[in-house]
Amino acid sequence: MDRFPESAAGLRYRQFAILINALSFLVRWVTAVRSGEIDADRFLRSARVAIRESTRVGAGAQGSQDLTTIVSRISEVSDVDQVPDIARLLLCFPLPLPMFVEVHPPMLARRIPQPEQNRSEIVVAFASFQIDGTPFTDPQTIRPEILHDLRVDIIVSQWPEEAKELVLEAVSVEPADAYDLPKFSFVRPSGKPPHSVSQTGRLLLHYPTAFYARPLQFTYRARFLPAAGESELLVQGHRHLRVQCFDPAREPQSGYAIVDERILKVRDDVRRVVAMDDTELNNFFVLLSAIGGVAGQSLQGNIFAGNYSEHEFQDEIKKLLRGNSRIGSELEEHPHAAGGITDLSFRGIRLELKVEQDRFVTEDDASRFLPQTAQYVAGSDRRSGMLAVLDCSSKSEAPGTVDNDIFVKVVPPPNGPGLPICIGVVIIRGNLAKPSSLSANRHA
Repeated sequence: MDRFPESAAGLRYRQFAILINALSFLVRWVTAVRSGEIDADRFLRSARVAIRESTRVGAGAQGSQDLTTIVSRISEVSDVDQVPDIARLLLCFPLPLPMFVEVHPPMLARRIPQPEQNRSEIVVAFASFQIDGTPFTDPQTIRPEILHDLRVDIIVSQWPEEAKELVLEAVSVEPADAYDLPKFSFVRPSGKPPHSVSQTGRLLLHYPTAFYARPLQFTYRARFLPAAGESELLVQGHRHLRVQCFDPAREPQSGYAIVDERILKVRDDVRRVVAMDDTELNNFFVLLSAIGGVAGQSLQGNIFAGNYSEHEFQDEIKKLLRGNSRIGSELEEHPHAAGGITDLSFRGIRLELKVEQDRFVTEDDASRFLPQTAQYVAGSDRRSGMLAVLDCSSKSEAPGTVDNDIFVKVVPPPNGPGLPICIGVVIIRGNLAKPSSLSANRHA
């Protein structure tokens, strides 16, 4: 950077170098979190200190808006899954044509030959895990205070002569008394490499986690006993385990187990795609689970019998949501946003309501209402919104389970790369046919 003169271009390149340095700290933070290092957040703190310098270098210069956006994203980062989005923004960071100053190259120093060091032998252990006979998912949802079988299958590229045992053990930054993960030990197998070994242990999580808490993270590391001299052992494959330990019996969200399970899956998808702070994310899922509960009530008790207008639908939804203890008085009616009037709102999360009377509503049908909802979101200083569609069409078949009618749509920015908007969509089935009439239709 010393080759750039003190010009607008030079300042811009200095800002970029500082941001790259901050990104390197974030990458080290991601590695530290996933490997279970102690005080992994020290790298996150270093990144935030670094970006302060970028705001002092060339403040107010041309293109400072791009700098402000990236600095804000680094300041607000709270999850390792947000780091790739920051890296993509840096790839789009505009840089002017640099003007170099004349630099006289230094005299080349005579190289002193260095003694060649012995290269260490690399051993690769490829691991995969199963829980109760099925592949371990990411994240894996399990019940607390229940013993589970945790099986590991390992393929070892080679086994050093001096090593008698391979040990696989879990490390984590989670509270030590919150879990019991098995330690696997394998004696040296016979035959030629690669060697395949497997073992099953018991996994136990002692406490449930809050519904909106991020998954518990564990990392398995391997070592030979006794230590295998110059050999370097690398664990590849599935060595990072993420577990969410939610107990719907202890902490129900919607009143319907199927709805809660669906929202758990949706929550993880949203965290990967949309970068929003935890407060907004939690408010979004409080509202989504409440509306999902209404969809469950409608299928159970046909609470929306007959045809409804949008005004009548809004009155009923308003009563049902305000009757929810987690929403209550914080549900607003007709707040203004983006030059229009929204239907309902919860802590800034806009809820748009629609009614369809002519045909059975599918996911594609609901998607045509997304642009209006997205505009309300954009005008409300939020990244997320909600859409509820009441299906009052005449039913000649069973409507299916409620988890089929809860999903999330991501609305990308209209002009290329940028931050998307997340819209939660719930289809509420009303005007249900009597089950006996469906049987009659089949025999007719």
